[in-house]
Amino acid sequence: MQQHTRVQKSAKTEKVYVLFYEDDSCFSNFHPANFEAETVKKLVNPDMFKEEETLKFNCSEQYFMYHKALLVGDKKAAEFIHHSKHPMPMKMAGRKLNMNRNDIDKWSEKSREVMYHACLAKFSQNLELRKLLFRTKDMILVEASGNDAIWGIGIWKEDPRAQNEESWHGTNWLGEILDRIRVELWEKPEFQTEREEIEKETVETRIMFLEALKNI
Repeated sequence: MQQHTRVQKSAKTEKVYVLFYEDDSCFSNFHPANFEAETVKKLVNPDMFKEEETLKFNCSEQYFMYHKALLVGDKKAAEFIHHSKHPMPMKMAGRKLNMNRNDIDKWSEKSREVMYHACLAKFSQNLELRKLLFRTKDMILVEASGNDAIWGIGIWKEDPRAQNEESWHGTNWLGEILDRIRVELWEKPEFQTEREEIEKETVETRIMFLEALKNI
């Protein structure tokens, strides 16, 4: 079975990269993670929405695609996504949205903020996932997808070039957002006990947890 997360140290820079892709990795948007979060409807479509609401989601992909549908005002697609149990139908529904050039530009401008809110809620509210995120401290999170040069790096995690940022074909937006969230959560007083627990672990132990076949 393919390893969902690889921790690699660059021989050139000595930076440590956490390369992930498959949904068994907690860092994937497809990974199961129940959370409640306030919507950002006014961010994506202020002409249609004037109020936010708190909803339940089963993965960060669901929150993300739900708002993509709302950006183009497709409430039917948004409802379908919100009632879906699995991430692939959500993703496919998002891809099938009728988006013109202006919509695409708006989504490109606002999608990172939507993803930030999705991932922040996911890791804030799920203890075991948050501890795995904390175990990447001082490492660089990388969505090593050969299919995605925007949220990922456009290179698969098995490719040695994934360990060298100069060789990346993509922007790694998801990895950057996760790095940002890790810093924010690490500093929160309510997570002090978890921080102290992680700080006692050796690097080898942290890597073992990150690369385990099943994260939860």
